[in-house]
Amino acid sequence: MQGQAALWPNLLYSSIVKSILQIVAVLLLASCAAEPEKVSSPKLIGAWKSDFDSTTLTCEDTGLFTLTFTGPKTRPIVGDYTFDGKILTFRNRPETKLCVDEIGVYEIKIDGSLLIARKVKDFCPLREKQMDHSWTRVKEAGVGSSAVSATEK
Repeated sequence: MQGQAALWPNLLYSSIVKSILQIVAVLLLASCAAEPEKVSSPKLIGAWKSDFDSTTLTCEDTGLFTLTFTGPKTRPIVGDYTFDGKILTFRNRPETKLCVDEIGVYEIKIDGSLLIARKVKDFCPLREKQMDHSWTRVKEAGVGSSAVSATEK
């Protein structure tokens, strides 16, 4: 009996360690699968027109972006974005039905009303074709409203 009693603390310790390791593994997996944290910047929020073909990029303070094209029968690309002041990361939403959950990463430089995007990586061909250019601001975020025309200021 004493031999079995001596094993009990080892078994207890072992099951506690196993439980802790399982919890840690679940938390690590959950953090990898989680949506990126929504980060927006007043510099980016608003509407931008592509100098390439007049496509409009709208970035809302909620972390939602929309790429609206000028051509007929072209559905907009809608998704989530994060922006840390230098790196802009896109992820298309399922309703876009194009490159769903595909990540696009761009280095962004904003100088006044000019936004210059340089692709870091993007495997969504349509978004890549549109984004890797310069953009001119047409609307910016305003106090108490979602966007204010740059010409209204």
